[in-house]
Amino acid sequence: TVSRGDIERVDEMLENVSVNDVRMIVATDSSAILGIGDQGFGGMAISIGKLSLYTAAGGVGPDKTLPVELDVGTNRQDLIDDPLYLGSHHRRMSGPEYDEFLDQFVEAAHARYPKAIIQWEDFSRGTAFRVLERYRKVVPSFNDDIQGTGAMALSGLLSACKIKGETLTGQVFVVVGAGAAGIGVALAIRQGLMHEGLSFEAANARVFVVDRYGLLMHGQPDIEPQQESFCRRPEDLSGWTYAGAGAGEAPNLHEVVVNARATALLGFTGVPGLFRRETVDAMQDHTPRPVIFPLSNPSSHVEAQPAHLIEWTRGQAIVASGSPFPDIQYGTHTYPVGQGNNAFIFPGLGFGAVAARAREITDNMVMAAAYTLADCTPTGEGRVYPAIGELREISIRIAARVARQAITDGVCAERRIRNLTDTQIEAVIRDRAWQPRYLPLRRTR
Repeated sequence: TVSRGDIERVDEMLENVSVNDVRMIVATDSSAILGIGDQGFGGMAISIGKLSLYTAAGGVGPDKTLPVELDVGTNRQDLIDDPLYLGSHHRRMSGPEYDEFLDQFVEAAHARYPKAIIQWEDFSRGTAFRVLERYRKVVPSFNDDIQGTGAMALSGLLSACKIKGETLTGQVFVVVGAGAAGIGVALAIRQGLMHEGLSFEAANARVFVVDRYGLLMHGQPDIEPQQESFCRRPEDLSGWTYAGAGAGEAPNLHEVVVNARATALLGFTGVPGLFRRETVDAMQDHTPRPVIFPLSNPSSHVEAQPAHLIEWTRGQAIVASGSPFPDIQYGTHTYPVGQGNNAFIFPGLGFGAVAARAREITDNMVMAAAYTLADCTPTGEGRVYPAIGELREISIRIAARVARQAITDGVCAERRIRNLTDTQIEAVIRDRAWQPRYLPLRRTR
């Protein structure tokens, strides 16, 4: 843990860490932990949990990992006033003070562990994008809430299109929730559409982002830089019919779905029951098989219960959720509910970057992870995500494709793999993956 009082000696603190070849760091400031918000000092378990998945699924040795808690304060007055609270008893740092704090940490971490990847975890939405852009070309780093979630959602949409027998470019997407996850998903969808051949303008026209004020529109209060490219102007809505048109108000979720003729709906709001039946019915006016992903966690916060979606659409909806749900029996058929879990993406993405000693984690590397996951999904069974039990094998395959993409993008510093074939790269990845092999126990008298 690094706090404001420690930052001047963070290099000394890192020297005292007993492991000397860290390859993966997960760092959090605990400002926006999924579903529970600002936890102040309380996010270390998140970093440890993510690194455990890097080891169990991604093959990164436990001695190559380092969890970091960046204790920059908390905006929860109940914690500040609690004498038993172990974190710093002050409001969260911000602005230049916060930036300088992170600059010092990044400089010291990179000096101590020059081969390490940094995963930024559970930062508040504005800070998450700013930190990602500030450091992604300084040290190899990525944000799982933005890029991991985006890749996971895009992969599920690719699989859903295979099930429908349609193309990604033939869909119209409505993303509900404009935080780090929602904007990360909107960015990934747009990039996927461009990968499939659309121009930026054509891709952007097929992605609609809805937040608490309705459709993101220019001139709304509190629009953040990462949201601006998804904002619409009144002239963009020519021909739309909605209640607030004359008053200059933004259309609401239902009105966006109807007027945009949405075929795919994804939720990142944490508002239970937000996807109402009338909105789902409207989607079926535009497509016989709507794609609906209520991806908020935990299960009590999903925008719609998967069983309701299957019932309302008479088994036609293609559904995935953020939390695990059992398969649904409707009529004589069983419908699988895919679990859209970032664990399908980040262990392989990180391990691939480690294996390639990537100087930067590029957008193409993240895209490679998304497409590989889609390739690994048994869509013939009606699934948009694989079974979680296949996570280890999937992570290996993602790591190999990510490493190949690092070579293609010119950011691979590991010379030993640059001239290898795809098959050889995957063999190297498998050979390097950590295995939990233990010495046998022998009973003694």
